[in-house]
Amino acid sequence: MSMRIAALAFTTVLLAACESTPSKTAWLMQGDAPWVGPDGKCMQLRPLAPEEKKGFCYDVMTEVYQKRHHYEVLDANEFAFLYPKVEPTAQTAYSLVPSPSDAETLANSKPDMATLPYIHQIYTALPFEFNKAHLSSRNRVALRTSFSDWQSRGIKVVSVAVTGHTDSKGSAAYNLQLSKWRAESVVYYLAKLGIPRGSIAQGGVGMAIPHPDARNDADNRYVDLRVWLAPPLGSTDKLATRDHGADAKGR
Repeated sequence: MSMRIAALAFTTVLLAACESTPSKTAWLMQGDAPWVGPDGKCMQLRPLAPEEKKGFCYDVMTEVYQKRHHYEVLDANEFAFLYPKVEPTAQTAYSLVPSPSDAETLANSKPDMATLPYIHQIYTALPFEFNKAHLSSRNRVALRTSFSDWQSRGIKVVSVAVTGHTDSKGSAAYNLQLSKWRAESVVYYLAKLGIPRGSIAQGGVGMAIPHPDARNDADNRYVDLRVWLAPPLGSTDKLATRDHGADAKGR
């Protein structure tokens, strides 16, 4: 009798295990749809069977989809801040710099010639794609043009405050995080332009501050930069001391 009870119990456990078997899909799922990571690719859970080597996820994994639709190839390091084991972003990076650190030094070095830094505000020229933090090539060109122009005129970039923004779609909590990721993409590119990370402050405000010239939701997917600029000592060039034509300024 006891043997029959034990066998019955074993059969019950086996059936319970069968009912909780893993999903047959080879991809990590989010509800009924494949989960797509920040790099734009599906997460593969196991080796693919021959019949699975087709469709959206496989195209995305092999970059066939991106090439067919002319998507930009992402820099693998651009989103490294998402993965703590690779390159964590310090929490102190989100505290804004109250003022340029060397403003007082500039003012006191040569009182009769020194010009205090002034703030110039520019925006990313084009809206970010919906739910994306990747800085497009056209935005990179616009930012590079602005910062190269200042450098060619002897204008020093003292410090930069970078703030990310989103449209009003989605939850406030998620948009706040997305806005920080957009700011991080800009900071990453500024560092590649040679701006020291120690002189860059960054943060995000989600959907709290719409673009002043927004005409639609897309225009609110932007990043604004407040750049402290110090003209050359003794400069009398009005363009150098009050610049209003940055190429990066846009919607």
